[in-house]
Amino acid sequence: MDSTLCAEKGKAVRAIPAIERVLIILVLSLAANTLPGFQAESRVLEKPPSTTAYSMSVRAPSATVPTGPNIDIAGEALPDRQQVETTVAIDPHNTNIIVAGAQDLRLKPQEHRWHGYYRSTDGGQTWTSSLLPGFPGDTSPAGLSSPLHGSNATSDPVLTFDRLGNLYYAGLVFNVTANGPLGNGPIGNTVAFLAKYTNDGVAYSGVTLIKGPLFADKEWIAIDNTGGPYEGTVYLAFDANLTATSYFGTIFTRSTDGGRTFSPPFYAPADMTGELPGMTVDPSGNIYVSSLAYNPFTGSALNYTQVTKIAPGGAGISQNVRAVNPAQWLPSFLPGGQFRTFTIPQIASDSKGVYLVFDDIRQGNASVFLSRSTDGGSTWTGPLRINDVSNGQHFFPTISSSGGIISVAWYDSRQNVGTTMNSLDVYFSESLDGGVNFLPNIRVTTDSFNPNTVYRTDSPNPAQRFMGDYIGMAATPTTAHPVWADNLNACDTIDPAWSCVDQDAFTSTISLADFTIAGSPPTQTIQQGTTGTATVSVTSLNNYQGTVTISSISNPNGLPITPATHSLGMTGGTSSFNLTFSPTTTTATQAYTVNVTGTSGPRAHYALVTVTVTSPSVGGTILPLRSASLLLFVLGFTSSIAAIALVGLVLPLAIHKYRKKKSQTFSSPCES
Repeated sequence: MDSTLCAEKGKAVRAIPAIERVLIILVLSLAANTLPGFQAESRVLEKPPSTTAYSMSVRAPSATVPTGPNIDIAGEALPDRQQVETTVAIDPHNTNIIVAGAQDLRLKPQEHRWHGYYRSTDGGQTWTSSLLPGFPGDTSPAGLSSPLHGSNATSDPVLTFDRLGNLYYAGLVFNVTANGPLGNGPIGNTVAFLAKYTNDGVAYSGVTLIKGPLFADKEWIAIDNTGGPYEGTVYLAFDANLTATSYFGTIFTRSTDGGRTFSPPFYAPADMTGELPGMTVDPSGNIYVSSLAYNPFTGSALNYTQVTKIAPGGAGISQNVRAVNPAQWLPSFLPGGQFRTFTIPQIASDSKGVYLVFDDIRQGNASVFLSRSTDGGSTWTGPLRINDVSNGQHFFPTISSSGGIISVAWYDSRQNVGTTMNSLDVYFSESLDGGVNFLPNIRVTTDSFNPNTVYRTDSPNPAQRFMGDYIGMAATPTTAHPVWADNLNACDTIDPAWSCVDQDAFTSTISLADFTIAGSPPTQTIQQGTTGTATVSVTSLNNYQGTVTISSISNPNGLPITPATHSLGMTGGTSSFNLTFSPTTTTATQAYTVNVTGTSGPRAHYALVTVTVTSPSVGGTILPLRSASLLLFVLGFTSSIAAIALVGLVLPLAIHKYRKKKSQTFSSPCES
């Protein structure tokens, strides 16, 4: 074949109409791209994105250790004596600020116990330590001017903050004489008092004595932090003889001027049967005073626990209800123990109800129970046991409510071996559903300690082994901070008369139970009329167990999602399920943000998944209808053999058409 012939063939190819040439080139490109070893650098057309859902490897968040290290609040600097009957409060103005207190015996052996004052500005990790001004030997201007000055003992510390960062520190003040009995000092009997610190607990502001009632004992404090008309009102309940001729029982008083003055007290309950009060203020401003019932005439136990409801503002009693009836309070001593014990309930509240926690021996040994009311204290549920093992003794519970989570801590001897209780720990549990259920118990203490080691060493009953009569706890929506008396280092300090006396106030930060939620893949593209999926994973954190309800909704609305709601029962680890997105042929083509929200009680977390809905039409060069139809037909082939065969049909057809046209005008050498 000579050069003239080749030129003629080249002219024949160039003479093929442009549209058909484009078709041939595209078909050849498609065929080439189906062959191994080649990759086109660019394409005029691309196949639509796959509608098959894919999954990405998403690293699940690692569960954090729920309990932090055990921290010795006051430290080990001499004189290192007992800290007992611990209390704690978190500043709602700045939750990194925590103040704790205790009966602090650092003034021994010359003097007696005094309110310890311990403050942390880093969420309980480090602490400063001092004493409430006015203690024996305090020559500071604040101490010399304090009405506590001249007394040599305080007791029963209880703390609380208001929402402005003012801290209130309640207690009892009295004198201990050389031979032991109370009285015979400047005050003459035990008197309730309230101290105040301002500026997030930094600045001591003064002390008010609540004079009039006689022989005060076991006070408790609460503040209206509801934001309502009685915001900032201070409430104080304590046991006393209201007058010289009246009976001993729980009385109630209030201050509307920041603790400077107090209203005339009244008995709560009115029948004078109450003793050993606890107190809380609900979100509506109602005040609840819990107490054990004793016969005011004989002093004998009536064996029920009652809750007295007082109207907002503290003006008067609304009702008194036997919340736990019958009750079987703790004996002194507990089986295997040699230290003082008796029941002192504590009480808390939130928007879902009022919660009473107490120890009881109804099951043969001491256990921790909770009763709750959801109708403003009128009725109470039967006691729910919180300790999840029956062996051992479980006692001195403390309770806190924050962010809808109920936290409870207590002393627990489940680790003890043998009949003598020489091993004690602190345990913890929480409820995410308003006290209906509690999560598995968590051991808070790193090391067990012997509760029989330390004597009281102070009047009255100095020769009594003593762990205090209560412990304390405060919480935020994410952490709980129990504070307890611990004998782990008891023998670091030896008193010649009493031997081991280094009883320390300890604390730990507990990360409250929670969960995370994630969606994978976070983005995807789906054609109208097809489906895609995303995997929703829920991971337990910090001992979380419960049911997470997941709801999904698109923004803007209109993307069909199934299931719209789903529940996962969590027992730890990670659980997952698939969401299916099913855009119809009429679903708008656009990007949808799918909000996947998981809720469990007060906990709510969400994940976002972006779904882009596209049209099934093909993008690229716009061609005439007949040629475009042919192209869509070609794109339907999935094998390289079919594509090449199509080229074999189209190209000869075009050349034959050209030759036929040329033969009508002249004869070509190429035809021979």
